[in-house]
Amino acid sequence: MQGEATLYDTLEVSPRACPQVIRAAYRSLAQYNHPDKQPGSDAASERQARINHAYAVLSDPAQRQRYDQTIAVREGFAERRGAGVQAPDHPGEGAALGPKVVRPFAFRPLT
Repeated sequence: MQGEATLYDTLEVSPRACPQVIRAAYRSLAQYNHPDKQPGSDAASERQARINHAYAVLSDPAQRQRYDQTIAVREGFAERRGAGVQAPDHPGEGAALGPKVVRPFAFRPLT
């Protein structure tokens, strides 16, 4: 889906985001992009409508599952951060790094 923004892109969350992260992202974006904070802007009301639609779909487990099937979210989805980090081939290289750790996605609000 290159060129097209997904609902996950609209809420600025990962496809693996838990419901709490989706809710926090929605609340943050809805407050920041609210049309009352930008009176007379048609772009603000359009953006708010997209945010509301994305949250409506992604907050309902059944609708989210159907949406994920339509965009074919891969099982092997990798987060953007840390995607280029390679584990050392030899135990002597980077031994201080320890075992490879998979961290869950964390929502970082816009400031």
